[in-house]
Amino acid sequence: MRFIFLFCSLFIFLFSLKAESFSLKTLYSSDSKPILNLVFCPKNYPQTTEFLEDIEYLTSSLKQIKPFDKFKGFRFYLVEFSEGEEKNIFKNKQNALPPFKVRINLFNFITKQLKKPFKLIVIDKKGISSCAELSLINKTSLLILGKARYNLREGFKEGFLHELGHSLGLRDECLNCKACKPGFPNCAPNKRLAIKWWGDLAKKDKRVSYIKGCCGNKNYIRPTIASLMNDTDKAKSFGPLNERYLRKIFILPLLLSRQK
Repeated sequence: MRFIFLFCSLFIFLFSLKAESFSLKTLYSSDSKPILNLVFCPKNYPQTTEFLEDIEYLTSSLKQIKPFDKFKGFRFYLVEFSEGEEKNIFKNKQNALPPFKVRINLFNFITKQLKKPFKLIVIDKKGISSCAELSLINKTSLLILGKARYNLREGFKEGFLHELGHSLGLRDECLNCKACKPGFPNCAPNKRLAIKWWGDLAKKDKRVSYIKGCCGNKNYIRPTIASLMNDTDKAKSFGPLNERYLRKIFILPLLLSRQK
């Protein structure tokens, strides 16, 4: 499976064609202070019921997989817009990746409503391409899920988790993917840095080692043979190193909030 890293300038466009009619609906809010805000937006869904079912499936899966199963700071939202507005929100690009851009007006609207960073997840029912910006938990970024690319429902879920991983800072761990820059925490340019980044974990966990090939380069080093950031057809978890990284980025904001 081929995954790519993209930047915000590729995803958004600034044209203002007419006044929009957006609304933001809260689907789920945990009792804890929100750390991860996921905003779901439909594309090519004739029925809202099916879109809501897909959101429920993806978010339920997220709350069941390690280490997210131990987190509480989730908030999930749904973007709603008036009939006929979809064609103004998205600008399709033929034979290109990403397959469409999203208007900056939508980002501005959500930012004004939430007043905090979020991940905008556009699910394209007819789309065959999935991609995400390499980002961080405290940054707003965009994910695109092309539902039609996945033959099985399980693949749809794992594709979502893979792209979400990118939006939280995890790199591709695949060899046969588009070449991209290596980086912390899970794709080291050489073994020396790999030992520095996860050598302590490699001594404790037999699943962690120094495996050649990630970010499309056979000489880069990844921590595990298979993970959701590598082969989503075979892996069912993020792997020990990625789980440790995800726990850290979620726990730190909670600790800081308690100190205030």
